[in-house]
Amino acid sequence: MKKIFLLFFAFMWVHVNAQDVKSTFNNAYKKFATDGKFKHASIGLLVINNTTSQTITNVNTEVGLAPASCQKVFTATTSYELLGHNYSYKTTLGFTGKIIDGVLNGDIIIKGSGDPTLGSWRYEQTTEDNVLSEFKKAISRQGINEIKGHVYTDESLWQGEVIPGGWIWEDVGNYYGAGARALNWRENQFDLILKSGSNIGDTVAYVGTKPGFVEGLDLKVLATSARKGSGDNSYIYIPLFNKFGYVRGTIPVNENLFEVSGSMPQPAKQLAISLEALLKKSTAENVDVDYPKEPVIEKPITMFFTHNSPPLDSIIFWFLKRSINLYGETLIKTLAYQLTKTGDTDSGASVIRNYWSNHSIEPASLNIIDG
Repeated sequence: MKKIFLLFFAFMWVHVNAQDVKSTFNNAYKKFATDGKFKHASIGLLVINNTTSQTITNVNTEVGLAPASCQKVFTATTSYELLGHNYSYKTTLGFTGKIIDGVLNGDIIIKGSGDPTLGSWRYEQTTEDNVLSEFKKAISRQGINEIKGHVYTDESLWQGEVIPGGWIWEDVGNYYGAGARALNWRENQFDLILKSGSNIGDTVAYVGTKPGFVEGLDLKVLATSARKGSGDNSYIYIPLFNKFGYVRGTIPVNENLFEVSGSMPQPAKQLAISLEALLKKSTAENVDVDYPKEPVIEKPITMFFTHNSPPLDSIIFWFLKRSINLYGETLIKTLAYQLTKTGDTDSGASVIRNYWSNHSIEPASLNIIDG
C-alpha cells in the first residue's frame, strides 16, 4: 500500500510540475507579445520538453519568418553530417616551366578548394605570416630560390557568383558582406583606418589600411564625425558604375585610429601578390606594378605541396561562435561541390533542403537563398 501511495504522489508531482512549466512559458510569452516594441512584429515560438517530448508552447509554428543568423545552424549541422567533422580544405601549390640552377623559368600556381581559414587570425597555423612562410619553405624545398615568372591563383573549382543573389549593396563592401571564393585570403577582409574631427559634422580623414597594401582598393572617404560613443555607423560602398568606392556614414569624434572592416576587392590576387613579393624580396606595391592584368596559366602544372585547413568541427566552432558569414557561404558551396560537383549557392541550398526533408522538415519550409 505504501509503494502505491508513493507512486501516485510521484505521478501527481510530475503532472503538476509540467503544468507549472507550461503556465510559466505561456505567461512569459503573453508579456513578451504585448510589449509595445513588437506591435508590428510577427512572432513564432515552439518550446518542447526535451525529456517528455511534450509541447509546452506553440505559437505560429507554420508561419514563415526570417530567421536571420539562426539559419546558420542548418548550414552547420548539414555540413557536419555530410562532410564529416574531420573534413579539411586543401590548398595546393604547383609550378609551370623548368627549374634550372635554382631558378624557376615559369610561374607558381596556388589552387584553392574554398578554405575560409587561409590567412585567418583565428588559428595560429593559418595566420597570414605563417601561411606565407609555409608556402615559401615548400617552394624552397623544391629547389626554387628565384622565380622569373609570377605567382598566379586558380579559382576554377567553383561555379556561380561570388556573392549570392539578394544581398544588398550596403552590405557587400563591408567585412560581413564578403563573398566566398574557391580561394579566400584573410577571410577576404581588410581594415580601413580613419581619423575623425573634434566637432560633430567634421570630415573624416583616411589614415591607412591593414594590411598596408590592399589590391584593387580605391576609396573616397565621405564619412563625418558624430557624437562621442556613437560607435561605428559607417558603410563601405564598392564601385558601381564608378571607378571609386565610397565610405559614408559616421564615426565618433576624436578618434585617431578608428578601424572599419571592409570586404577585400580581390583576395586571391592579394594572396598571389603577397607571396610573389616575399619570394622576390620586394614590396606588394612594386609587384603590383608589373603584375599582368590578365594572367595566363600555362600547362602542364607540377603540383608539389598541400596546405590543410583546420578540421571542419573547428571551422564550425568559429562559424557559430562569431556568426561569420564567409564561413557559411563557403560551407554551402562546399556542400554543392562535394555532392553535385557544381560549387554554386543554389545547388548547396538544395542539398540542405534535401537533407532536412529526410529528417522530417519539408523542403518548402526552408526558403534558403544563402549559407
